[in-house]
Amino acid sequence: MSLFGKIQIPLISFIFLTLVIQSCSVIPTNFTVTEPQYEIKTEEFSLEFEELNKQLPVRISYPVGKTRFPVIVFSHGNGSKGDMYKGFTDYWASHGYVVIQPTHMDSTSLGFETKRDNMREMYQQMLQVTDTRRQDMSFIIDSLDLIETIVPDLNNKLDRTKLVAAGHSMGAATAMIVAGMTLLNPMDGYAETSDETRFKVLLMISDPGTMALMPKDPWKGVRVPTLISTGTKDFSDVGSGRIQSPFKYKIPDSLTRSFSPHHYVLIDGADHYLGGLICRTDVPGPPQHEALRIAAATSITFLDAYVKNDLNAWRSMKFGDLNEATKGKATLSLK
Repeated sequence: MSLFGKIQIPLISFIFLTLVIQSCSVIPTNFTVTEPQYEIKTEEFSLEFEELNKQLPVRISYPVGKTRFPVIVFSHGNGSKGDMYKGFTDYWASHGYVVIQPTHMDSTSLGFETKRDNMREMYQQMLQVTDTRRQDMSFIIDSLDLIETIVPDLNNKLDRTKLVAAGHSMGAATAMIVAGMTLLNPMDGYAETSDETRFKVLLMISDPGTMALMPKDPWKGVRVPTLISTGTKDFSDVGSGRIQSPFKYKIPDSLTRSFSPHHYVLIDGADHYLGGLICRTDVPGPPQHEALRIAAATSITFLDAYVKNDLNAWRSMKFGDLNEATKGKATLSLK
């Protein structure tokens, strides 16, 4: 008796198996990036945040169109401000995303000075900063109705079901907190968390470190699709050894699998500020325009895949060869 005589496989199952094998063999490995689709506009204003007794400066980049758009709330790096990331924020807007960029209390543009001479005072100061940053992110979401009133072009244009938390450096830590991660301070074990549940996607540009040591399973608490984009020369001042600080930035050596996919982009030669193109301009150059293009393009593919449910974008994130697409400049891995 032949092998096929011994094992009876239903015809419909055999056909399904054949289709699966064939489909796996033809899955495209090219990494695709869409071109900008929208004209964009920008607005700047302040929101009265009564609970914190302050005015919160806000910049918005948004596409001109008649449909509803997903909303990205972007948190800037320590000491920076909302409008220092136009290479990302305006690029996202040109692809159909409303990008809200608050300027947090630690911005030097607001007169903030870090108390570096006294570690205890600096520690208390940074705890206040991280706490207010987290509140700023939630306050922005609470204020979407008001924002539509302030910017009439956005009336009935904000898709509240598609909210993205994004950030750079300390802003990445801020986005992590509102996306579900618990951050632990190495000095006293203080845990910072958030009860925010409205953000559905997490996007971090450069240095996915935090202002505290990560727990043993850093990604266990993050239940949303995540993109980390960093570089082989991505080291911020805090934790680099150049200044003394009780806080540490650290790129995870390994990322624990969770309920959602975590994509990790590593760009060869990219530093923390992309040569002064983001966050700060008073850093050594030259400007890293190619790294910015790669990070921005990859982030759009990620956003389109997990926010707009674009199948081609999802295939690129899952199977695409970013190394080939960038001629060896960047790699993409799935954790």
